Amino acid sequence: MQSFKIARVMGIPIELHITFILLLVVVFYFWGLEGLILYMFLFTSVVLHELGHSYVAKKYGVKIEKILLLPIGGMAMMSEISREGEFKIAIAGPLVSLVIGSVLLGISTVTDYTMAEYPLFQTVGGLNILLGIFNLLPAFPMDGGRVFRSLLSKLTKMSYLKATKLASTVGQYFALLLLIFGLINFNVILVLIAIFIYFGASQEYRALVADTLFENVPAKEIMSKNIVYVNSEDTVDDVLNLMLENRFLGYPVLEDGKIVGTITMNEISSSAAKTTKVKDLMFPPVMVPPNAALNELIRGMTNTDRVYVIDNGNILGIISKTDIVRTLSILGLKNNR
Repeated sequence: MQSFKIARVMGIPIELHITFILLLVVVFYFWGLEGLILYMFLFTSVVLHELGHSYVAKKYGVKIEKILLLPIGGMAMMSEISREGEFKIAIAGPLVSLVIGSVLLGISTVTDYTMAEYPLFQTVGGLNILLGIFNLLPAFPMDGGRVFRSLLSKLTKMSYLKATKLASTVGQYFALLLLIFGLINFNVILVLIAIFIYFGASQEYRALVADTLFENVPAKEIMSKNIVYVNSEDTVDDVLNLMLENRFLGYPVLEDGKIVGTITMNEISSSAAKTTKVKDLMFPPVMVPPNAALNELIRGMTNTDRVYVIDNGNILGIISKTDIVRTLSILGLKNNR
């Protein structure tokens, strides 16, 4: 298990990644109790930052899976954000950080609060202000990149794709400047952040290009019609023979003429006996209608490497991740002509 739940707020699970616990040990070892307390205050701020995003996102009907806390920060894992709500959702997090920072700095100026002569409120307040400002930089993958894209597409009538390309480019240039600054000052943390920003910025644009290219491509246009079935009563040995014969690493499983599962190389472990039945290893099939849009289909393939195109209970074809990658390459070349 890579993460575990520590709380639930607004119906949203908050989880700690296992590496976060290890980092707490490192912080305590090098900076003691004061460093540990500061770190916990900072990550409480990060949770509130992500809850800011999540609260507004829920207003727009976005499903929030969970908030995951990592050593480098927090991540609200949510379904696709509507373009109409993107501006408010993106800006909510940084605004929460700025409010927290302002309140804490205000408290530190009117009180004599110290802890072993350590200005906790002032430090956490200042770091929240920096977090809010940093996240508002108009570059992906920061929140400001989404704010920037939203404003470009709404105020200048620039296409969503072009606005994403511009915000992504700004993010990459910013990452290069940050990288140079980090190298000059021998700051490993800044170098790592720069690398994260650079690849995050390019990934955002590539993901949208793929989404745009697939938006009007129905499943039936890229499915493979060459279908080889196995029966639920077949054995592992039968499936392995099929794999050798057909070079396919996954098959739909039929029972009484109906598709009931999927069996792939992943399910056939080295410990599985040759006589083990397919029905004991298969997992539920993922089925889509012929006109399912490919951009939706891709998002639905996170836990499987193939889906079946079904019409009136009949299987018309199979779409694997290999089919999608091949189609993306072809459409990408066609789009650049």
